[in-house]
Amino acid sequence: MSTASPPEYSSGDSLVYGIAVAVSILVFISTIMLASYACVRVKSSGGREELNNPTEQNNQSQDPIMLVLGLEKPIIESYPVIVLGESQRLPKPNNGPCSICLSQYCVKDTLRCIPECNHCFHANCIDEWLQMNASCPLCRNSPALSAAPTPLSEFVPLAYHSR
Repeated sequence: MSTASPPEYSSGDSLVYGIAVAVSILVFISTIMLASYACVRVKSSGGREELNNPTEQNNQSQDPIMLVLGLEKPIIESYPVIVLGESQRLPKPNNGPCSICLSQYCVKDTLRCIPECNHCFHANCIDEWLQMNASCPLCRNSPALSAAPTPLSEFVPLAYHSR
């Protein structure tokens, strides 16, 4: 009775197999890295092809346009300021903590109120907020309606609410 023995591999075959696995892993990793690089480049260029000729590209500014949607400091400083007294009563419709920093109001805290909606916040919090956003953080009403028009008020519709 003869038994079939499994084929024997020489050490040269296992070396070739090992090299083939290592090379295929390197090719796979390189492919992933190349694809990632291509995706990042496409995303950073905005995904659009430049159809301009080289002379037009040299005349265009490569600096990004920064658009600030907030209010100017003099407008923000024109809003009423309240120093919180011992009773800690706020004008209606305010209740609870400052909606920006989420901390409770304390006696002698300086609060600033938005004139259109009467929402009050810590003066430092709302000043910083309004420099970046032209709307109340609670109701999204824009105090710019009662103030001088902002540069974008002609293009960006402001928040609207009915009383």
